Amino acid sequence: TDDFADGSQRYDVIIDIGYGVRDGTGMELARELKQTLEGMGLAPMFGATRKVTQDLKLLPLEAQIGQTGVRVNPKIIICLGISGAPQHIDYLGTRAEVLCFNKDPEAPLMKLNQTRTSPHVHPIAGDLFVTVRELIEKLG
Repeated sequence: TDDFADGSQRYDVIIDIGYGVRDGTGMELARELKQTLEGMGLAPMFGATRKVTQDLKLLPLEAQIGQTGVRVNPKIIICLGISGAPQHIDYLGTRAEVLCFNKDPEAPLMKLNQTRTSPHVHPIAGDLFVTVRELIEKLG
């Protein structure tokens, strides 16, 4: 069973799942990333957008971050396919370094540094099924 972000600050690393993961194949990639990070001694938790929990039903409601979910404040957030609706990103906390994997370089979260100083976003443009796979290979 997976562990989910519950709003407490004790979670230092969150893998935040967005609609861009599309389906179970994207969740498999996210789980592989989670296992890789665990192999490095980290304890990542899953978080998700409303669309992932309520529309795609890839994660339970307990994992939902945002206006209709929980507020988090981790040190690192790895966002997979999250465009960046305010109802979600306003609940990510301010101390985080955000690795944002998205195919759309113009997505609001990818450009967040232009309007806010925190959380600090590291945009990684490209197909997340390619770029996240590259990250897993480099970490592994």
